Amino acid sequence: MYNDLPKSASVVQKYGGTSVGDPQRIRAVAARVARYKAAGWDRIAVVVSAMAGETNRLVGLMREVNPTGDHRTKAYDMAVSAGEQVSVGLMSEALEAHGVASEPLLAYQLQILTDEKHGQAKIHSIRTDFIENAWKNGRIPVVAGFQGITSAMEITTLGRGGSDTSAVALAAALKAGFCEINTDVDGVYTADPRYVRSAQLIEELDYETTLELAALGGKVLHSRCVELAAKHRVPLVVRNTFGPDEARRTRIMSFGEEKALEAPVVSGITLDEDVAKITVRQLPAGNAAIKSIFSEVAHKEINVDIIVHDHQDDGTVNRVGFTVQKHDLEPAVKAVESLRSQSQLEGLQVATQTNLAKVSAVGLGMRSHAGVALTIFDALAKNEVEILMISTSEIKVSCVVPLAQGKKAAQVLHGVFFESAK
Repeated sequence: MYNDLPKSASVVQKYGGTSVGDPQRIRAVAARVARYKAAGWDRIAVVVSAMAGETNRLVGLMREVNPTGDHRTKAYDMAVSAGEQVSVGLMSEALEAHGVASEPLLAYQLQILTDEKHGQAKIHSIRTDFIENAWKNGRIPVVAGFQGITSAMEITTLGRGGSDTSAVALAAALKAGFCEINTDVDGVYTADPRYVRSAQLIEELDYETTLELAALGGKVLHSRCVELAAKHRVPLVVRNTFGPDEARRTRIMSFGEEKALEAPVVSGITLDEDVAKITVRQLPAGNAAIKSIFSEVAHKEINVDIIVHDHQDDGTVNRVGFTVQKHDLEPAVKAVESLRSQSQLEGLQVATQTNLAKVSAVGLGMRSHAGVALTIFDALAKNEVEILMISTSEIKVSCVVPLAQGKKAAQVLHGVFFESAK
């Protein structure tokens, strides 16, 4: 996309943990940035993650010193955000070694203001004057991803995919020409190549489809990053940091009406193996009990995905089932069980299931093509994949299946929508 913009445009380059995983890789990234600087791209801002495995190591230390802590505290964020600070220092030094003047910057310097939800903070605003001053002085700013600060100057972290979110937020604040996400894959694929060997690189995607792919288990981008890009219309480029072909990448942008009409029926297949189901039985008739359940779960800030509801033939007892991410299972169960203190809900029964996966087909073209769901159900049935739950929208169909059949289901659907068309 560099060829599409004047060299006076601002560009944000984000480098993930594998891209800065060791000194050799950091030097290689610095050499790439130096090449663009030498070619006349003076308004590049670099956002870095912690070195691969470093955040997990810091989280592990926190759990070791306090196994029962909820790890959404000031102390937690102060500890786990340290990895990005190290990466900033190392990258800045590597750039200097390549003859490029740099400006290392942390969240407090840029006033990356967030709310006070430690461990899952959301960015409210970013000051860009430090970035602009660095460029005026011929320096490349190197910014710590993943971290922010509250109005009280407390360190916060942005949760999973936080460095991507940092990069997109910075690109939006700078009104950058685009935000480049450099990672360990060539871009977004039609399925995860780890279990679908025939997966193909997608060259162009719209925000809406990308958001669904991310939310449904796609591993390349986090949904919060895509939401932010869509809101501020920041074009994204996803590419392999060390790929030999600079043009091999996925471009993510807003599709016009004509381009949307030409979009494929299915753009990608996702598999989410982090699925748990909660079933609540022996609920009294009416909607009040169901409202209480989801009110309590929402109060714990737990996202609910697929919901099913039925009742006994006599209409006196309700049953509701819903899915959450596995790491949310325990707090969600506790939230539901807390309702037993209410006299009308003291008899509710809670059961859980974790051996589940969710396979999804996503595509903008579903809006104008009928029969996609039928094709999916037919293909899974012919291959003896059991469908346990179903969820649909205008541009996606999701099926919860047994965990042991998850990869098979993804392979089957990829074959139907991509390989059979060849």
